[in-house]
Amino acid sequence: MAKTGRTVVVGWITITCRERDVLVLLVEGDTNRDIARKLRIREQTVKDHVSTLLRKFGVRTRVALAVAAVRAGL
Repeated sequence: MAKTGRTVVVGWITITCRERDVLVLLVEGDTNRDIARKLRIREQTVKDHVSTLLRKFGVRTRVALAVAAVRAGL
Protein backbone atom coordinates (compact mmCIF):
# COMPACT_ATOMS: atom_id res chain seq x y z
CA MET A 1 0.00 0.00 0.00
CA ALA A 2 1.54 3.27 -1.13
CA LYS A 3 0.44 6.69 0.10
CA THR A 4 0.66 9.65 -2.25
CA GLY A 5 -0.62 12.91 -0.77
CA ARG A 6 -4.34 12.57 -0.15
CA THR A 7 -4.70 9.17 -1.79
CA VAL A 8 -3.60 5.63 -1.03
CA VAL A 9 -2.91 2.88 -3.53
CA VAL A 10 -4.20 -0.52 -2.42
CA GLY A 11 -3.00 -3.10 -4.88
CA TRP A 12 -3.95 -1.49 -8.18
CA ILE A 13 -6.75 0.74 -6.86
CA THR A 14 -6.40 4.37 -5.77
CA ILE A 15 -8.61 5.38 -2.87
CA THR A 16 -8.78 8.44 -0.63
CA CYS A 17 -7.30 8.39 2.86
CA ARG A 18 -10.82 8.53 4.33
CA GLU A 19 -11.96 5.62 2.14
CA ARG A 20 -8.96 3.71 3.51
CA ASP A 21 -10.02 4.53 7.07
CA VAL A 22 -13.51 3.20 6.35
CA LEU A 23 -12.13 0.14 4.57
CA VAL A 24 -9.80 -0.80 7.44
CA LEU A 25 -12.70 -0.73 9.89
CA LEU A 26 -14.94 -2.62 7.48
CA VAL A 27 -12.28 -5.33 7.14
CA GLU A 28 -12.18 -5.55 10.95
CA GLY A 29 -15.92 -6.31 10.88
CA ASP A 30 -17.35 -3.01 12.10
CA THR A 31 -20.87 -2.01 11.11
CA ASN A 32 -21.61 1.27 9.35
CA ARG A 33 -22.81 2.68 12.68
CA ASP A 34 -19.58 1.61 14.42
CA ILE A 35 -17.46 3.09 11.65
CA ALA A 36 -19.38 6.37 11.77
CA ARG A 37 -18.94 6.61 15.52
CA LYS A 38 -15.22 5.79 15.42
CA LEU A 39 -14.48 8.23 12.59
CA ARG A 40 -16.93 10.86 13.87
CA ILE A 41 -18.81 11.08 10.59
CA ARG A 42 -22.44 10.50 9.62
CA GLU A 43 -23.61 6.96 8.96
CA GLN A 44 -24.80 8.07 5.52
CA THR A 45 -21.26 9.24 4.75
CA VAL A 46 -19.98 5.77 5.64
CA LYS A 47 -22.59 4.22 3.34
CA ASP A 48 -21.47 6.54 0.54
CA HIS A 49 -17.82 5.55 1.06
CA VAL A 50 -18.70 1.85 1.11
CA SER A 51 -20.69 2.22 -2.13
CA THR A 52 -17.74 3.97 -3.77
CA LEU A 53 -15.35 1.29 -2.55
CA LEU A 54 -17.60 -1.50 -3.83
CA ARG A 55 -17.55 0.15 -7.26
CA LYS A 56 -13.80 0.78 -7.26
CA PHE A 57 -13.01 -2.81 -6.26
CA GLY A 58 -15.63 -4.19 -8.66
CA VAL A 59 -17.45 -6.27 -6.06
CA ARG A 60 -21.04 -6.42 -4.85
CA THR A 61 -20.92 -7.25 -1.14
CA ARG A 62 -19.11 -6.05 1.98
CA VAL A 63 -17.60 -9.50 2.46
CA ALA A 64 -16.25 -9.53 -1.10
CA LEU A 65 -14.91 -6.01 -0.53
CA ALA A 66 -13.10 -7.07 2.64
CA VAL A 67 -11.60 -10.11 0.90
CA ALA A 68 -10.51 -8.02 -2.11
CA ALA A 69 -8.94 -5.39 0.14
CA VAL A 70 -6.96 -7.96 2.12
CA ARG A 71 -5.82 -9.69 -1.08
CA ALA A 72 -4.76 -6.31 -2.47
CA GLY A 73 -2.52 -5.76 0.53
CA LEU A 74 -4.53 -3.56 2.88
